[in-house]
Amino acid sequence: MCNAVQNDIMMGKYRFSIIVPVYNVKDYLERCMDSLLHQDNMDGKAEILLIDDGSDDGSGSLCDRYAERFSQVQTWHKKNGGLSSARNLGIEKAGGDYILFVDSDDYMERSACRILDQALEQHGEVDALVYGGVEDDGVHQTHLRRMPAEKKQYADGRAYLLEHYRNQNMNVEAWLYGYRREFLLSNRLSFREGILHEDVEFTPRALLACRKVLELPDCLYHYMVRENSICTQKDRTKNIRDLFQTLRELDTLAEQQEEELCRWMKNALLNSFLNMVQDARMYQPQYRMLLDKRFLRGKAATAWNRFRVLLCMLNVKWYCLVNDCYKRMAAGLEVRKRRKG
Repeated sequence: MCNAVQNDIMMGKYRFSIIVPVYNVKDYLERCMDSLLHQDNMDGKAEILLIDDGSDDGSGSLCDRYAERFSQVQTWHKKNGGLSSARNLGIEKAGGDYILFVDSDDYMERSACRILDQALEQHGEVDALVYGGVEDDGVHQTHLRRMPAEKKQYADGRAYLLEHYRNQNMNVEAWLYGYRREFLLSNRLSFREGILHEDVEFTPRALLACRKVLELPDCLYHYMVRENSICTQKDRTKNIRDLFQTLRELDTLAEQQEEELCRWMKNALLNSFLNMVQDARMYQPQYRMLLDKRFLRGKAATAWNRFRVLLCMLNVKWYCLVNDCYKRMAAGLEVRKRRKG
C-alpha cells in the first residue's frame, strides 16, 4: 500500500469505497480516475481503491502516483490473478459503507456518488443499489437496460430478480450495482476466481441473498468497448467453457427457488446460452464439441425462445443466420424510431 494512512484507520470513514481493478490500462486510467476524483459534493465521502493486478505497462506506477497525490486514493499491488481476484482484494481492504465496482477503462458520471448518497438518505439502508449505464464504442452510445421512471424499492432480491427476469431486462454486470459492504462480508460473497463471465455467476447469487434492493432511474456508468477486451477476443473457447459451466450451476440454483422465479430464471439462463451460441458462431468446428444441446430443453418461457430452441436444435448455423436477420431488423426499427422522435 502506497498511502501512509492505514486501512484500519479509515474503516467507517467513507460512504463509498470504489474498487478499480487495474491491468495494463495506462492509456485509459486517466479518464476513469478523472471521473472518480471529481465526484460532485463527495469530498471525504468516497475512497478509491486501485488494485494493480500485476500490470507490466506502467499502470502500477501510475496508480502509485495517484495515491501519492490524493489522500482518498489507495493503491494495492498483487500478482496477476484476474478481475475477480482484484475485486475480492478490494472488498477485503475497503472501509466504506457501500462498495461500487468500476473497471479501469470505463468511467462514471460525476454525479454518480451524489445521486446514490441522496437515495440512501431518502430510503435508508439497503443491501443493494441498482443503476443504469451506457455501452460506448467511441461512435455510438446504447443504453444497457430499460430503467424505471422513478426510484423503486424491493423487499428482497428475489422480488427484484423475478420482475427483471420476467420483463427480460435483467443485467448482471457488477458495475451496475452497489452493495453494502457488511452485507457482502456477512454472507461471504466474493467473486469466483479463475473464470470469465464472473458477473454472470456472482450477481444472481448476491441478489438472492439480499433483503432490501433499491433501483434508481439514473444512468450513471459508461462501459467502453475496446478491441482487445475479453468480449472482443477471437478465440472464445474459455469464454464458452466458463459461461456454460456457470449456467449449469445457476440452473441448479434456480431449481431451489419458488416456481415462478425458477421458471423465469431458467428462461434467462437459456437466453445467455443461446446468445453465446450466436456470438461465438458455435457451428464452427473448434466449438462444436462444447455445445451440449441438452441444456436447451425445458427452459423456454416465451414463444420466441421456444422458436429459438427449435431452430438451434435443428441447425446451429441456421439459428445464427436467423438471429442475425432479426437483430438487423430490430436495429433498423430502433434507428427509425429515434429519427421520428
